[in-house]
Amino acid sequence: MSFLAGLLPTLIVLGILILIHEWGHFIACRLTGVRVDKFSIGFGPEILHFQGKETRYSLSLLPFGGYVKPAGESFSDLGAEGPRPGDYMAAPVGTRIFIVTAGVLMNYVLSFILLAGVFVVGRPIPLAQIGGFVEGYPAISSGLEKGDRIVSVEGIAVNSWSDLTQTLTEVQKEEVQLEFTRQERLKKLRLAVRIEPVEDIFGKTHSMARLGITPDPEAVRIEKLPAGKAIREAFVTEWYLAGLTYKALYYLATGRLSLKTVSGPIGIMTMTGTAAKMGLVYVLHLTAVLGISLAVINLLPIPALDGGHLVFLLIEMLRGRSVSPKVQERATQIGFFLLILLMVLVLYNDLLNLQVFDRVKEMLGR
Repeated sequence: MSFLAGLLPTLIVLGILILIHEWGHFIACRLTGVRVDKFSIGFGPEILHFQGKETRYSLSLLPFGGYVKPAGESFSDLGAEGPRPGDYMAAPVGTRIFIVTAGVLMNYVLSFILLAGVFVVGRPIPLAQIGGFVEGYPAISSGLEKGDRIVSVEGIAVNSWSDLTQTLTEVQKEEVQLEFTRQERLKKLRLAVRIEPVEDIFGKTHSMARLGITPDPEAVRIEKLPAGKAIREAFVTEWYLAGLTYKALYYLATGRLSLKTVSGPIGIMTMTGTAAKMGLVYVLHLTAVLGISLAVINLLPIPALDGGHLVFLLIEMLRGRSVSPKVQERATQIGFFLLILLMVLVLYNDLLNLQVFDRVKEMLGR
């Protein structure tokens, strides 16, 4: 039910990301004098459409994607006379590179604006306030209580939950002194720490110090940044997330990261539904993250994606002549097959994560 509740916000979020991406291609065509035959949000049969002066605008049935079709986009679109003025194939290779990469650029621009906006409006920062305890860890019998707010570890000030976890790990002691507030009164306590090896999503092992406490989801502070600092923070965050996405894709390709960690359409619906319940700021932040992921994936050198078209254009620039139509067509077919296969795999993974198959087995067993 959680992913069904996220259907509408997911369609809105993905619709915005797809619209911005395709608008990037569209405006690049307009700026360079290339005509556009069709601008579609979605694939498959058209639900709605209207005909502009030279472009057909449509909303199609399958919402996960979209496309802009420039006039004279491929060799098969050209007549016997070859490319005409205003055709995509008549444009210089540098212009075509600009058109192909403009969609990705617009996704990065949108994500940057959203991140900067979130930092200016204010992002919720979880406080180091105890919301619960974990069985078998020291904190449960230490005298700490729900609602206690930790303010320092070994004399080092703690302002958030991330400060707490980072400081505990950096101190690397088997016992620490905590300062915490309870009903506005400052208290002190020495508490044993359990240092355990944990694996991150890339399979690397790190030491993590744990007390056995969980955060209070209601205890947050809103951190607002001045415009200048928000812009810098948005740039750093976008750079970090893009790098992290490329690293994850590399680990997936080399088998060092399991495909089980990848979320597909159903996983995105679940995340978006959860973000929508938490508030607009969370939705905007998630939209920015998804936009960065979309930009990174679109630049992969797979022929059916923008990155694949970019590879052909770069080869054309180096050789002085384009790759043969047959090679491009065959490579694109293989690319589409690989994308469909990947979509099936991540969809299967989503169903596994939701335990759909286990529930079906239970129903059949009854």
